[in-house]
Amino acid sequence: MTLLVAVVLALLAGFIITSLQTFERATALVTPSGESAPGASPTEPPRPTSPPTRVSTPMPNEGIWSQVRAARLFDQVAHQVETNRALSPRAEVPLSFLDQHEMTAMLQQLYAERNFESALKPYTALDLVPEGSISFEVHTSAGIYVPEQEQLYVATDRPEGDGNAQTVLAHAYVHALQDQHFDLEAMDDRTSTIDEELAAEALIAGDATVSTALYRHRDLASADWDALTDLIMETEHPHYSGQLETSAAWQQLKRFPNREGRVFVQRLFEAGGWDAVNRAYTDPPRSTEQILHPVRYLEQRDAPTQVTVPGIGSVLGEEWQEVLEETLGELVVGLYLNDELPGQKAWQAAAGWDGDTFVVWEREAGGQVVVWRTVWDSSADAREAENSLVALVEQRYFPVRPIRPPRGVVGHWWETNAGTFHVCRTGRYVLFLQAPDINTAVNVASLVP
Repeated sequence: MTLLVAVVLALLAGFIITSLQTFERATALVTPSGESAPGASPTEPPRPTSPPTRVSTPMPNEGIWSQVRAARLFDQVAHQVETNRALSPRAEVPLSFLDQHEMTAMLQQLYAERNFESALKPYTALDLVPEGSISFEVHTSAGIYVPEQEQLYVATDRPEGDGNAQTVLAHAYVHALQDQHFDLEAMDDRTSTIDEELAAEALIAGDATVSTALYRHRDLASADWDALTDLIMETEHPHYSGQLETSAAWQQLKRFPNREGRVFVQRLFEAGGWDAVNRAYTDPPRSTEQILHPVRYLEQRDAPTQVTVPGIGSVLGEEWQEVLEETLGELVVGLYLNDELPGQKAWQAAAGWDGDTFVVWEREAGGQVVVWRTVWDSSADAREAENSLVALVEQRYFPVRPIRPPRGVVGHWWETNAGTFHVCRTGRYVLFLQAPDINTAVNVASLVP
C-alpha cells in the first residue's frame, strides 16, 4: 500500500516524497532554549537527496488524496517559479506532506531547536531590544523550506484556489532552488559577523521576495510589497511573546532581510537580470551598509574597515569574562540612534559608518562592560556620530550627571542610574563605553585608543 501511494504521487507530481511523517500534536506553547560571505558556486555538484521513507501504517484514503491534490498543486506552482526565476532544480526536491496539526508541531519543534535567545544577545547587551524569557506561538503555513534538513514541508489541508497558499508555496520553492544552486547553509557558515550574516540573509530573502512577487503579480511594477512582505513574515517567523514584539527596533530588524533585501535585489535585477543576482551569491554583500546603499555594492564597493579593540581583562580582573565580540554594522547603529533621535538625523549619522567592533564583558556577581569602537568615512562623519551619541545618552539614560573628564581622559562623561557612560572621538574613530562605575570605566578607557 505504501509503495503504491509513493508511485501514485511520483507520477502525479513528479517529485520525491521523502517522508510522510506524523508529528505529535502540540498542546502548549514551546519556550525556546536558545537558536551568512561567499556562497557556493552555481557550478558545484548537487547534494544527493535522501531515499523515500517507508511508512509502516497505511494512510487513510482521505489523507492519500489530500496529498495527491497538494502534490499536483505544488507541481504547477514549481513549474511557474522555475520559469520566473530562471533556475531549474538540480535534483528532485524532497517533499513532506503534513496536515495543519502536524505542520504546527513541526514548526514548534524547529523554532524551539534554534538558539534564538543567543542570537538576540548583541541587541539586548546594547539595550536595543528588551531582555527576558521568550516564548513563541507559530502561525499555520501552507509550506516552508528548512535548509537544515534540505526538506520542503507542504500543507495538505489548504482549499483549492487559495492564492495566499500558492504564493507561500512559491516562496518556499524559491528557497529550495537557492539551496540547490548556492548552498544556503554554506553561505551562513562563511559569515564571520552578525552584520555580514544580515547582509547575506538580505540577499537570500530579497531574492525570494522578488521571485515570489513575479509569481503572484507577474510583474514587479504592480507588486503590493507591504502585503507580500507581511505574508512571508507570517509564514517564516513565529509570534514572540512579551515586550519583544512591541519593540520597534526588533520589528525593523526582523523585516530587514525581506524589506531592504528586496530593494537591494531589485536593484541588482534591474542592473543585470537574474545573472546579476546569481553572481551576487559568489560575491555576496559583506555588510548591511551595502544593502542599505546598493550603490556601495554595485558601483563604488565600500568594504567594512576592521576595527581593533584591545583586551581589557587585565584591568577588569579575574571575575570578569568576555561574552561577546561582534560587528554590529550600519543597520544596528541606525536603529540604536533612531531609538531616541529623530529618524532623519539618526539615519543620516549612521550613513557615515565604515566599521565597528562591539565587545561585552560580564561577571557572575552582576555588571556589564560595553566597549563599542566605530570608524567613520571621514572626520566630519565621526564628529556627527559623536554628537548623536552624546544626545542619545542624555535622553536615553535621563537623569544624567555630567562629570569632568577624570584623570585626564578626554571626552564626554556621565554618571547615570545605569552606570557610567563615556563617549570620545579621535580622528575618524569614536568610542562608546558603558561600565558599572567610574573607576572601571576610566581603567578601560585608558586602554582603548
